[in-house]
Amino acid sequence: MDDAVEVWPVAERIAEQASVAGVDLLVFPEVTYPAYWLESAERYRQPDIERTEAVLKRFSELAEQHAFWLVAGFVEESNDLLYNSAAVFDRRGKLIATARKQFMWDCDRQWFTPGNGSTVVATEFGRMGLQICADMRMPEISATLVCEGAQFMVQPTAWVNTSQVRRTYRNIQPDFLIRARAMEFGLPFICCSKSGRESYSMEYVGQSQIVSSEGEVLDGAEVGGDALVVAEISATRAKTFTLDHPIVERLLSTKPPVVNEQFDRTCKVNLRQDADAIAAALEENGARVARLAAHDLNHFAAARCHALDGIQIVVARGRLTDDAPARARAAENCMFVIVASDGGGQFVFDPRGSIIWRKVDKSDAIELDVRLAEVKAFTPTTDIWSQRRVETYRLT
Repeated sequence: MDDAVEVWPVAERIAEQASVAGVDLLVFPEVTYPAYWLESAERYRQPDIERTEAVLKRFSELAEQHAFWLVAGFVEESNDLLYNSAAVFDRRGKLIATARKQFMWDCDRQWFTPGNGSTVVATEFGRMGLQICADMRMPEISATLVCEGAQFMVQPTAWVNTSQVRRTYRNIQPDFLIRARAMEFGLPFICCSKSGRESYSMEYVGQSQIVSSEGEVLDGAEVGGDALVVAEISATRAKTFTLDHPIVERLLSTKPPVVNEQFDRTCKVNLRQDADAIAAALEENGARVARLAAHDLNHFAAARCHALDGIQIVVARGRLTDDAPARARAAENCMFVIVASDGGGQFVFDPRGSIIWRKVDKSDAIELDVRLAEVKAFTPTTDIWSQRRVETYRLT
C-alpha cells in the first residue's frame, strides 16, 4: 500500500509492450491498484491512495491510448462499501462493464463485500465471462457464466502461495484447476496473476496463463518477475451439459450440506483391488463413500452433490486420460477421490487435489486420514459451503 503509486509506471510499460505485440485484449491482475493486501479499509481510505474514479480514468486512458480492450482489477467504492472488482474497457477507453468478486478468500472479507451476481460482457471477440481469483474455485460460478452465454473466460487474479515448504510455490489454480475448467466447459481461459510479495503478508505464485478450450496451456509466465503472456484464442461455443432434475434440485437447494459426526480414525485400503472392492472396504471402516464412473469426474455436478450429502470419498471406476478434472473434483469439494479400474487403483487424490498414490507406486495400500475430508474450508477462514449463493446460480 505504501508503494501503490509505483503500480502506474509498471502498468504503462506493460501496456506499451502489449501494444507493440499487437494484442487486442490486455488483462491486468486482481486489484491491480493499489494492492490486493489492503491492510484495512481505513488504510485504503488514506489520502495517498487514489479513489475509484481516478483509477478508472487511468485505465480508460491506457485502453484508449493503445486502442485495445482492457480488463483490470480495482477497488470499487459504492455506498461506503468496498468491492473487489474488475473493469472492462473497449478500444476507445469506454467503461463497458464491471464485475464483483463473489467468493471471498481469507483476508478478503476483512474489507470487501461479496458481489451478488455474474457478469458476461458482449465484446467484438464474443461474449466474455468474468471471474475474479477464488471465484474459479466454485464450479457453480463458471457454470452460471456458461449458461449466460460466455464464450471465453477472463480472470484477474492474485494466486496466493499456499505451499508450506519454504521457497516452493503451490496454488491449485495454475497447477491444475484452470486446465480442468477449460476442459470441463470447453472454453478458453485468460488468467493474469500477481507475482512477488505485498507487504510481509502475501506471497504470490505468478504463473499467469492462457489456456485453450482443450485445456492446453498456450502461454504461461514463470513464478517470479513481470511477464507479458500472449496467445491467440477464439470465442467458442461452450460444451453442452444437461443435468438431471434431481442434480439441479440438489445443487440449487437451500438445504444445508450434511455435516458428519466426528470421524476419529484413518482407513487403510488395498489399492490392488477393483473399484467395488476398494469402496466396500472403505465403507466397512465407516467412511462415507460414493461410486461414480471415471467420466463423471469430467463435470463438477455429480461429485458436488455427493459432497453436499456428506460423502468423504468418491471411488470412480475407469481410467483417466488427464488427471486435472479428477484433481479439481477433490480440491473444490475437499474430498478424497480414488480412480480404479478392474485391474486395481490408478490414482488417489487428497482433499487438496494432490496426488498421494498412483499405480506405479510400489506400495499396495495407503492409509487415508478421512478426517481431512470433514474440513470444508480452503483456509481456516475460507469455508466452502457458507459462501455458496444458490440464488445467484443458473445451471440450465
